[in-house]
Amino acid sequence: MKTLSKSDFDQLQNSNRSVELIQRQYEFLIHGTSTQRNIEAATLGNGIQKLSSHTQREALDYFYNHREERSWMKFVPASGAASRMLAPFFAFQKARTSPDFDFESYCHSDEGIPIAKLFKQLKKLPFYALAYAKIIQNDSLPINGELEFFEAFVSTVLLDEGLGYPNLPKALIPFFNDELGQQWTAFEAQLQEGLQLGDQYKAIPIHLTIDKENRAAFEEVESKFKSNLDSELLKSFSVEYSYQHPLTDTPYLNDQNEWVRDEKGKIAFRKGGHGALLENLNHLEADCIWIKNIDNILLNDANAIGEQWMQILAGYLLKIQNQLFSHLRALEDQKSDINLDEIVTFIKLHFDPEYKLDNSDKLPNEILFDYLYRPMRICGMIPKEGAKGGGPFWKKDAQGRRLQIIEGVELDMKQEEHKSAVNQSSHFNPVMMVCGITNHKGEKFSLYDFRDDKRFMVSEKTQGSSTVKILEWPGLWNGGMAAWNSLFIEVPSETFHPVKTIADLIL
Repeated sequence: MKTLSKSDFDQLQNSNRSVELIQRQYEFLIHGTSTQRNIEAATLGNGIQKLSSHTQREALDYFYNHREERSWMKFVPASGAASRMLAPFFAFQKARTSPDFDFESYCHSDEGIPIAKLFKQLKKLPFYALAYAKIIQNDSLPINGELEFFEAFVSTVLLDEGLGYPNLPKALIPFFNDELGQQWTAFEAQLQEGLQLGDQYKAIPIHLTIDKENRAAFEEVESKFKSNLDSELLKSFSVEYSYQHPLTDTPYLNDQNEWVRDEKGKIAFRKGGHGALLENLNHLEADCIWIKNIDNILLNDANAIGEQWMQILAGYLLKIQNQLFSHLRALEDQKSDINLDEIVTFIKLHFDPEYKLDNSDKLPNEILFDYLYRPMRICGMIPKEGAKGGGPFWKKDAQGRRLQIIEGVELDMKQEEHKSAVNQSSHFNPVMMVCGITNHKGEKFSLYDFRDDKRFMVSEKTQGSSTVKILEWPGLWNGGMAAWNSLFIEVPSETFHPVKTIADLIL
């Protein structure tokens, strides 16, 4: 690697950073992401289950009857900036500065398709009334026709003197209007879902990862939301916040494979991706945790299908986890005197139909205990429509096969194995999952023990006029959960409503 100077060593030491880790990260950046080996697509009937209506009802009933046996929490990564979802507006502003700009032609271009949709249905944006009020208060905005109004609308949304939405986190942008015309942010809709998951009698605590500078804004919205709750619900209503730890930030390289440095000549760092949130997840005080992205939410009755499926997945987790805990206790108490075939059958039924109890240096009961003694998760999977890429796969490891969620960047389409696996892939992961992070004694697992540290992800980004090579930790639900016991269950596409761009707010 590039030699570190004395001042570099001093910088790393003063910030409590590991020189050895920085050296390893440099190697990852130079050599790129390790492509995964020994993989095959997990498909319906081969790793992905489709629950019958009877099994769905059973799982739902099991959740209602056994939920009090565990403590629950919802974990929502919510630090994402709104600037990314506003990309169509930024692109439009840039394009219209061109002397030969033609609006109609632009709307028929790939870049302009979202703008065409927004232009025709602008009034359907949940914050239309807010922007309109700002526009009519601003005498300096020329409005002579629909196009000029649209241009004024875009400027009002983007500029600080208008709504200033690029400076806000996505979580605090109005996503919905209810039947009374009241606006709701994605954050408030997530809070409302927490109430519904607890059936309005007991709120599910919610933990959000945010940027520190936005905490006051989140707490203001939270306070407003709480003011409409009755006293009984307030007793159980709990919102927690945490931030990505600065030591999870990663260094990055320029196009000369040299460290990018700040204005003082120090090695620069940037956020280490959602895999850095394993640190936050590891500190949560709960037995079972739902994980859901901030933008994958609907409001009130429209969100009912998603809420029900979160409860179905949770009930299914509880049922299987209780059986698994029973096997672990038996293995601890009776060791090799128990019926090992029963446990092998359990593993084949739920985790790997091809599992074989292999002869090795360990005793058979120790092998089975090690297989079962790990965090567990159940992930919702949605049938793919369109482009193929990362998603659910089988991956062979020392213990046999294990279900994995693998990112597209970890796959190499030049390899026949990967090309075949991706072409056969039928589902993708919408990040709707429920996790069990405590063992059969109610003790928390150390989640770092079950991460694949080799699954760093490397990609290129544009920074100003330059290209930089960035490094992200093993993804939270990818390499970050590589050694968990996983189950994949098909969920309806109605449970998936991401907001990637502003045009997605027009339902």
